[in-house]
Parts: sequence; structure tokens; C-alpha cells
Amino acid sequence: MQKVIIIRGVTASGKSTIAKHYRNFKNKTIWLKIDNFKDFFDTLDSEIRVFIHGAANTSLEYFLKEGFSVVMEGVFQDPDHVQQAVDIIKKYDIPYKVFQTKVSLKTLQERDRVREGVPEGCRKPLGDEEIAKIFAVLEENPYPNAIFLDTENQSIDECITFIDKQFA
Repeated sequence: MQKVIIIRGVTASGKSTIAKHYRNFKNKTIWLKIDNFKDFFDTLDSEIRVFIHGAANTSLEYFLKEGFSVVMEGVFQDPDHVQQAVDIIKKYDIPYKVFQTKVSLKTLQERDRVREGVPEGCRKPLGDEEIAKIFAVLEENPYPNAIFLDTENQSIDECITFIDKQFA
């Protein structure tokens, strides 16, 4: 069954870890990571986000037309960007769910310092202040009817089981 899972959340909240679980070309399930589209641009000014999400949504539509299930994940600071993806999905009458990760600010800041690539020197932490800014934006601008994923107190496997039950 073709479906779309959208995961919205702060950096270091577990979005990518969950999305990677579903990625499986043989089962026609792809991982659409919004952050990958940021590399197209030489700046990350806020006015660029519309182009980042536009490119991601164009890819979403292509994969849906090709019969793929999609796990789309990103920060989605503007809930309208989630709605734009949902509007595309609705055109194809494909089941979808929007999930919002729930993690305390303190835990996000701790995870940012130790996440994959940081200890090896491949990635720099965003820093406590930047994480706090993103956290505040998402808290102040929720996506209506998003289903909460407690990625702080539940294991990734428990979150995946919870997501799968939403489509049962």
C-alpha cells in the first residue's frame, strides 16, 4: 500500500533515524530529506526556504506518480510547507500522516553535541542557541492535527511501531 509519512521536528529529534528505517527501494519506499535540498543554495536565508520546500515537493509529486511510498522529513519551520506537501498527497488520494517529534530542549541540545559525525569531526553542532531558536519556532507554530512522537522517552523501534499502527 502506497503511503506518505511526514515527520516534522527539531534538529537531533530522531527524524532521520526513523526515516532511514523505512527507506527500501525494493519495497518502493524512499526517504525524502528536506535538508538535502539546502545544498542547492549558497545561503540558508529564510527567503530561500520556499525554494527548498518547492524542490522537495516537486520530488514528492514525482515519486508519488511513480508509485513510491515516501517518508518526508524536515524541520518545517513554517507549517504551511507541510500543508503544501499534504495538498500534493491529497491530489493522489494516498493515505498520509503528519508526525511531530516531541523532545525536551535540554535533550535536543545534548543530542546536538554528540550526534553522528560530531565526535569524528565531520559535523559541527548547531549549538544550544540555534537549537533553542528552532525549538521555539516549532513550539509556537504547530501543524494542526499532527500526531506526536515521543522520541525522548520511546525507543526508535517503539516510534516505528507507533507510526505503523497509525496506518493499520
